[in-house]
Amino acid sequence: MFKDEILENERRRKIYALIEANPSVHFRELQRMTDMPLATLEYHLDYMLRKKVVFAESDAYHKRYYTKPLDAADKKILSALRQARMREIVLIVLANTKAKYQFLSDCTKMPHSTLSFYLKHLIDNNILVKEKIGYDTFYTVRDEDRVVRVLTAYKASFLDKIVDRTLKTWIETRFRGETGNVQVT
Repeated sequence: MFKDEILENERRRKIYALIEANPSVHFRELQRMTDMPLATLEYHLDYMLRKKVVFAESDAYHKRYYTKPLDAADKKILSALRQARMREIVLIVLANTKAKYQFLSDCTKMPHSTLSFYLKHLIDNNILVKEKIGYDTFYTVRDEDRVVRVLTAYKASFLDKIVDRTLKTWIETRFRGETGNVQVT
């Protein structure tokens, strides 16, 4: 069967369109977006997975869906960025190049245990790097270019205006020295 034939079914077409618009969406979020019964959604997703129309990846907590295979590092980044609080942490660090633990705590207003949990997850997934200098702990983005590329490619699926502002700021500061005057719209 070809992809077009598989997507002739209205429900599968709707599911596919939502996954395409929101790559790395997890099962329960997809269920909320489609408003389909769980069994129906699971049936159609399993069918599309068997026919290789969509792809799935399981992380510690969610099974995430994609319409095309992604690089493993991009999947980890996108999976973390799908969670609002982790995205907020990454964007703060990205906007400031380097961020102290206390600065992140002040900006996010998260309990220390929650912030530590998210930071550990981001470090374990090679998104952030932890550096201790004296008594201070600093966090930086491991691969800024890759994170920005993922944010840019999928920013339409993030509903935050902070993503747009952070990307604009990052581009302006990154290329200010190279090109002189940068116009970002």
